[in-house]
Amino acid sequence: MNLFLLYLILLRLTHIVAGALWVGAAVAYFLFFGPTAKGLGPAGPKFMQQLVGKHRYPLFMNGASILAILSGLGLLWFASGGLNGAWLTTGPGLGFTIGSLAGVAAFGVGCFGIRPRAEALGALGASIAAAGGPPTPEQGAELGRLDAEIHFYERWDVLLLVVSLVMMATARYWVF
Repeated sequence: MNLFLLYLILLRLTHIVAGALWVGAAVAYFLFFGPTAKGLGPAGPKFMQQLVGKHRYPLFMNGASILAILSGLGLLWFASGGLNGAWLTTGPGLGFTIGSLAGVAAFGVGCFGIRPRAEALGALGASIAAAGGPPTPEQGAELGRLDAEIHFYERWDVLLLVVSLVMMATARYWVF
C-alpha cells in the first residue's frame, strides 16, 4: 500500500468517526439530554453542570467537529483534484460540496449561536446559585430568553448536521 492511499484511508476514517460522533452527540442532546434536563426541574442545572463541567461535552463537540471539518476538507481537496470546478459541478461534487457547506454552517451555529448563550446561561445560573435563593423576576426572564434562543439555534444546528450527513452519505451515488 502506498503512502498516499494510507493517508486517504486515515483521512476518511477520521472524517467518518468524528462526523458520526458530532452528529450523534448533537442529535442525542437535542432529543434526549436537553429535554431530560428541563424535565428534571430543579435538578436539571446539576445534570447540565455534570455534562458540561465534569464530562466536558462542549470540548468533545469542539474536538469532533474540528476533526470532521479538517479531515473533510482534505478529502474534498483530493476527491475534487484541488477543488476543480468541473468536478464540483458533477453529482458527487455538488453533494459533497453541499454537505461540506452544511457542516461548516452547523459549526458556525454552534460557535456563534449556541456557545455564547450557553456560557451566559451558565454564568447566570452560577450567580443565582451563589445568591442562595430563587431567581429574581429579571433573572427568570433572562433564563427564559436564553433558553429559547439556545433552542432556536439547536434546531438549526441539528437540521444542518442532518443535511450534511445525508448529503455526504449519498453524494457518490448522484448521477446527472
